[in-house]
Amino acid sequence: MATLSRSAIFAGLAIAMISSGANALPRLPAPNASLPIQQAAKMQETNVQPTPIGYVMFCMNYSGQCRTGGGAKRIALTDKTWNIISSVNRRVNDRIAPDAQKGTFDWSLTAKSGNCNDYAVQKRQELIRRGISPAALSLSAVVTSGGIGHLILTVRTDRGDFVLDNLRDGIVAWNRTGYRWVSVQSSNNPNEWVKVVSQS
Repeated sequence: MATLSRSAIFAGLAIAMISSGANALPRLPAPNASLPIQQAAKMQETNVQPTPIGYVMFCMNYSGQCRTGGGAKRIALTDKTWNIISSVNRRVNDRIAPDAQKGTFDWSLTAKSGNCNDYAVQKRQELIRRGISPAALSLSAVVTSGGIGHLILTVRTDRGDFVLDNLRDGIVAWNRTGYRWVSVQSSNNPNEWVKVVSQS
């Protein structure tokens, strides 16, 4: 893919194992599924980070998923959009069977068994199909409280940024997951990964 340089591919090896093993963890308790009353924190993008090698390989296999541009960078969080987000999170969680033996680099849009990578990219695709702006969706590399690399999907909204996660069926604010955030896709360019901090 032209927008991903050779140096980015090699740099990505440093965090290539970011998503190994998280699919084997038990699911976390689901919070209330109703539309949140309070706003969540918003992400503020900072330094550019290495591109995960798994993402580079995903783009080689699914080039259409990695195009720049594509709608609003934040969506309006209404009852309708919240129900879409919650429904997609639960449906994909139920649809894919966890597979602790699957490799880290094969992020698949068709896998019926797999790891956190497959859950995250399939949720992204499903949300786009249901009318959610691609620019408001960011794949995000994190580390769980147990020190395990994990891939999730973040949705940017006008009421803050929320996480779709195969370890929980409920939707939570990105800064309330208990995870350490490594990098996310930039809202300006999905092929650029950045660090994020909480926007005051």
